[in-house]
Amino acid sequence: MIEARACLPHPPQRVFEFLADLRNHWRLEDAFVEVGGLEGDAGHGPTGGRVRIKGPLGLSREARTQVLEASAPSGSAPGRLAGRADVGRTVGHVGWAIEPAAYDASDVRLWAEVERATPLDRALLALGGRRLLAGIFERSLANLARVLDDA
Repeated sequence: MIEARACLPHPPQRVFEFLADLRNHWRLEDAFVEVGGLEGDAGHGPTGGRVRIKGPLGLSREARTQVLEASAPSGSAPGRLAGRADVGRTVGHVGWAIEPAAYDASDVRLWAEVERATPLDRALLALGGRRLLAGIFERSLANLARVLDDA
């Protein structure tokens, strides 16, 4: 499990609405992640696409993503966006959990869990990939707060 958490000074519904539109995700970590090939229904926005994670020494991995769950926060109930990421034969699950916090703020958690990994991907995770992803997640949460502040 790889995860990052932050308390953002924005209401859960605002955070969820921003994240529910996958076209916004490129704004969260553009130095290390490219989002493209978004797919989905024009009336409801993209429900999947490609995410390229660029690492050190020119290494990169491209994941095909698909949103499997999107439930908006309501009252004291948390919001959740969750999906699947396929990197070749490696499969992972990724998601965002958005919970109400005091003073109209949100506790936000970004997480990923590997379900099945090839030997190469297991080695990349062990040799620093896990740390790289954790750093990307932390910067994504910080950038999420900044982008919402500017909107």
